[in-house]
Amino acid sequence: MLAAQEKNMGRWLIALLVWGVAAAGAQAQQQRDPFNGQFGALELALPPGEAARQARLMGDALAALAPQRPGQLDVYMITAALWGDPVFEREATQAEAILRPHLGAEGRSIVLSAGGGIGNPRNLPAATPNNLAAAIGHVGSLIDPAEDLVVVFITTHGSPDGTASLREHNRLVAGLRPTHLSSMLNTSNIRNRVVIVSACFSGAFIAPLANDDTIVLTAAAPDRSSFGCQPQNEWTFFGDALFNNALRRGDTLIEGFDNAKRLIERWEREQSLSPPSNPQRFVGARAADIVRRAERAAAER
Repeated sequence: MLAAQEKNMGRWLIALLVWGVAAAGAQAQQQRDPFNGQFGALELALPPGEAARQARLMGDALAALAPQRPGQLDVYMITAALWGDPVFEREATQAEAILRPHLGAEGRSIVLSAGGGIGNPRNLPAATPNNLAAAIGHVGSLIDPAEDLVVVFITTHGSPDGTASLREHNRLVAGLRPTHLSSMLNTSNIRNRVVIVSACFSGAFIAPLANDDTIVLTAAAPDRSSFGCQPQNEWTFFGDALFNNALRRGDTLIEGFDNAKRLIERWEREQSLSPPSNPQRFVGARAADIVRRAERAAAER
């Protein structure tokens, strides 16, 4: 019965997507985006009980974030597995568990997930556009923009146009463009930030975000796929190399990225994967100084 319901939901969602694109085309022949460039989703409602439970999960997660401490560098983390395959939820939760103590973000971290696969329990707030926007907006309301750091880690599939894909199986489809993320961070007055994106074509996130107050680390160049995102995996190549290897053994974030890139290049050669993913980084000078201070403070605790 459940399988039949999921199949029907999938058919309805596909029909809704087709209808949305068709409706947009009817309004303007050259307009193919039903959201007119904005961050939105085609979504089926959850059953009432599950919708209420998900709302409580999100509310509790936001309420649990500790306040900013005046005069101190506080680090806040937002981690999101945007695609409902198990590998992305595993990567998100394990990466958060490594990066949170590395940067001293205890009590100031939230994890969102599109689910750990069909049939697996949902224990994390959903990674919907509204919830991602709410997490960014709430963190923005807590921080002192002049002294605090916000880290955003996203893991998902990516599209050739640079969009990070959102998908809850048979329920929700959406796309997070680099400009969407930049706009949400700017609107929320989040100035000092680290953005890490584990997805194909994720180098597209660098240009819209790059400034002196920002670090952007990506799994691939704008024109390259990344590897290791099969549902059964514990990590993608990028997450494994950066978090599970480099940071777990004590590297700083920036040297960890450089070491992770070399490790990924070796794995790709050994497995004859081509073209190479070519992970990318942009490091703003002021952001690098803030990250170094956060790492030193965390190491002294």
